[in-house]
Amino acid sequence: MNISSFPVNGGNPVYLSVVIPTYNEAARVLKTLAAIQKYLAAQSYAYEVLVADDGSLDTTLALVSGMAADWPQLRWVANPTNRGKGAVVKEGVLVATGDYILFTDADNATPIEQVQKLFPYIEQYPIVTGSRHCPGAKIHIPQARHRAILSRLSNLLIRWLAVPGVYDTQCGFKLFRREPAQEIFSRVTINRFGFDFEALAIAKVLGYQFKEVGIDWYNDGASKVRAGRDALRTLRDLLKVKRNLLRRHYSR
Repeated sequence: MNISSFPVNGGNPVYLSVVIPTYNEAARVLKTLAAIQKYLAAQSYAYEVLVADDGSLDTTLALVSGMAADWPQLRWVANPTNRGKGAVVKEGVLVATGDYILFTDADNATPIEQVQKLFPYIEQYPIVTGSRHCPGAKIHIPQARHRAILSRLSNLLIRWLAVPGVYDTQCGFKLFRREPAQEIFSRVTINRFGFDFEALAIAKVLGYQFKEVGIDWYNDGASKVRAGRDALRTLRDLLKVKRNLLRRHYSR
């Protein structure tokens, strides 16, 4: 793992770290980063943006590096091989320096502006998660019908086996206070998509409360998620989390 270095707003404390996992995102990473840069540049707080790359084979890292030349708050974690989204989100969270850590997807499915809906709750709840399915959510561009059905069925299983009462564990837009985030992610074991519900299950074990907030969401037709293959992986990961919960693995 290689981590780029940079000065953070002249050395001032960082208020918000934004962690973005990437894998072969050359077609859209610059558009997403430009939207995030525009929003954060207008804020009064110090920030950092950390791209956690999962062994991209395309020009993702070259594009990020080029953009960082004129954006000192941007840095990246470079992995030589593909390990999975969960693995690189974990890396990004563990090296983030902000008081608050937001992780968001490279497709910008949830626009960065939606963090304004999460911040009002972060003092009361150490974790605030964006949701496509709880009250207040608005899906502007929906998934294909088969994907939507599979997603809701998966959520039923996740609620039953691991994280009761959560409408949408898999939305890639979650805000954490730094210390709880790093305590939770230091215990995360799942390298792929199941890391989302594992992190929330761990939070429950450690006694952290979290708030689910409805957000605006736009499906990206170029999503790399493969419904059948990734559904099987998610089921396998869910069973692993349930086993770990029964064995009290996360409380050690």
